[in-house]
Amino acid sequence: MRPSLLMSVPTSRQAFAFLAPLRGRTSVFITPSRRRNSKVARFLLGSLAASRERTVLFDTSSFYGVNMQALTESLPRDFLQQSILIEPPDGQPLEDSLADLLTMKPRAIVIDDLNSLHYLLSASAQRSGTHQLFNYLRLLAFDAKLFNTFVFLTVYRAEGDPSTGKATKRSLPAAGDLQIFTDERAGNMTFRCDQAKGWPNHQFSAPLYF
Repeated sequence: MRPSLLMSVPTSRQAFAFLAPLRGRTSVFITPSRRRNSKVARFLLGSLAASRERTVLFDTSSFYGVNMQALTESLPRDFLQQSILIEPPDGQPLEDSLADLLTMKPRAIVIDDLNSLHYLLSASAQRSGTHQLFNYLRLLAFDAKLFNTFVFLTVYRAEGDPSTGKATKRSLPAAGDLQIFTDERAGNMTFRCDQAKGWPNHQFSAPLYF
């Protein structure tokens, strides 16, 4: 593999330190912009690649024309060969694809992003999209705990939103077990979560390799 591609993947030690407190939980990463959202998703995938975790990526953001496949191009080939990329079905019930995620039994599930998934569920059903989303994520949380796997979701919430600093009962970030805030400064990404035991001061920082 070319050295330039290796720079896009965290080291095994960094990946382990980042991932360990998140195993067996559903983690929602809160981002202030779609640009940050893409960077977070890429770091997640890089960490999973470094840990050799078989991953299913549900690319809901392709609905907005942000194809997550572009973020996987620099990842190791063996990781890509054992992982699966799913896009929202064309003309088929979205719920069927979501149910398939539970039957695949991967080591990690990445759903990007929660905003798009909520919109798609709301548009395709007569019932409340929020109600469906929370019920589905409860199933994912149970599955993650039972099989000790990772479930990662990202959610876009613009800076200046009065609800940015907290997750109310029915806000999208509250759908996960963990709500993780993100900050990017001087080429470093910092993740902050009060419930993430194992991160020093409940924070994890790493340089961005892209």
